[in-house]
Amino acid sequence: MKYGKIKSVGGLANGAIPLITAIVLKSSSNGGDIAGFFVRKERKPHGLQKIIEGTILEPVVILDDVITTGRSVRLAIDAVREEGYSVKGVATVIDREENNKQKHASKPTSLFRHSDFKQFIAEQIKRKKRTKIRA
Repeated sequence: MKYGKIKSVGGLANGAIPLITAIVLKSSSNGGDIAGFFVRKERKPHGLQKIIEGTILEPVVILDDVITTGRSVRLAIDAVREEGYSVKGVATVIDREENNKQKHASKPTSLFRHSDFKQFIAEQIKRKKRTKIRA
């Protein structure tokens, strides 16, 4: 992986939870030990009032399903740093390719870009229009 041997992955709930779960389970089934955590959007008002649930071990990579402005990623990074940990990198599934200063500051690595699906999206729009005309 681009970030070397990472020890934990996490991100903002809800978008990152399925990714975190998949990576932790796959790591475990391969004899690895990647830990997972998620960051709440707001601190719990009761109990221990945690904003982070799970285990953080450095080096840390922040995950997100889709990155548009980078706001969710930034919230997760800030929460992890407030707990005294550093973030090695950011990985996302899809980059919506919005030109945004906050997003670029996190330097995300994405599996796909929105433009990778441009032809598919155009075909689906045409198909939907044809279906409406027939109805």
